[in-house]
Amino acid sequence: MTTLTQKERDQLQKTDETKTHSAFNPNDHTIEIKNKSGKPGDYLPVQWRLVWFREQCPEGTIRTDVYYLDMDQEITIEAWEWDSVDRRSKKVSKTGKGIAVFKAHIADGRGGEATGFKSECSVSFPDYIEKAETGAIGRALAALGYGTQFAPELDEENRIVDSPVNRSTHANH
Repeated sequence: MTTLTQKERDQLQKTDETKTHSAFNPNDHTIEIKNKSGKPGDYLPVQWRLVWFREQCPEGTIRTDVYYLDMDQEITIEAWEWDSVDRRSKKVSKTGKGIAVFKAHIADGRGGEATGFKSECSVSFPDYIEKAETGAIGRALAALGYGTQFAPELDEENRIVDSPVNRSTHANH
């Protein structure tokens, strides 16, 4: 019978942990949403892009800055709302106070860098400041290749950070 030293046992445990740890797979976390044309497409939420980035780039950095913030600026937007009496969507104008624009700069620690900007207003989201910051991070991550970066266009109609894509358009990349 062979007896292992503590060093050998530790090495075997590290080997076992390496075998059981699987790399982040973005396909496990994509959600399907409609794109601008109404067709379904894949979208990787920013929270999962961050997990992916941190796994791949532990030395990476993320810096966000308020680019513009005016909590008193009045903003009016056009939006679609469901009218339960007429049983159809109607275009309405909504007004509120507050707009935020964030800038996110991300460096992967290996020479890759990207910057993203995102604006949001209070009439769209009560937490518009946080949404703008998250959106800027999401855009910068997408520019570095973490997200739905193969999207042919940005689409903010569904109030997401970037546009969903069909799996077939990026499956071979």
